[in-house]
Amino acid sequence: MNDIFGKICSIFLAVIILFGMPLVYMHERAKTAEQMYLLTEATHFVDSVCNTGMITGQMLRSFYASLASETAVYEVSFLHEQPEYVLDEETERYVRCETYHDEADIREKVEHGEDYYFCRGDFLLLTIERKAGFTLIPSMEDRTVSIRYGGTVKYEAY
Repeated sequence: MNDIFGKICSIFLAVIILFGMPLVYMHERAKTAEQMYLLTEATHFVDSVCNTGMITGQMLRSFYASLASETAVYEVSFLHEQPEYVLDEETERYVRCETYHDEADIREKVEHGEDYYFCRGDFLLLTIERKAGFTLIPSMEDRTVSIRYGGTVKYEAY
């Protein structure tokens, strides 16, 4: 009886290793390809915004359309950091302060048909996080596919 139990366990373990490991490997390769695609799209969008100094409705729609072609659901957030130099009255020196505009500010302007403009030296940060999609183990959340990319606005469209 012990011999039969050992053989069944070894066959079961061999099946898991022979079929499970390639499945895990292929899933990891698919996540790497997905992350590379997201990084490419984020780089293209942020660099075009940094070069032109504005976000148009067409740019935003084409960016969202490129993310919608994937099989997962993503949460996209923008952060616009605008540096300002304010005179400190006590020390009579200029102090750098930052003003932050989030995705709601950007989207509000773009949805009304206006372009959202940046100034030279502003910083744009784009974050893409995977919220839902295919996972190997259904009850386990997978947060490994996420992208953060940013850049300083050069505004080269003179």
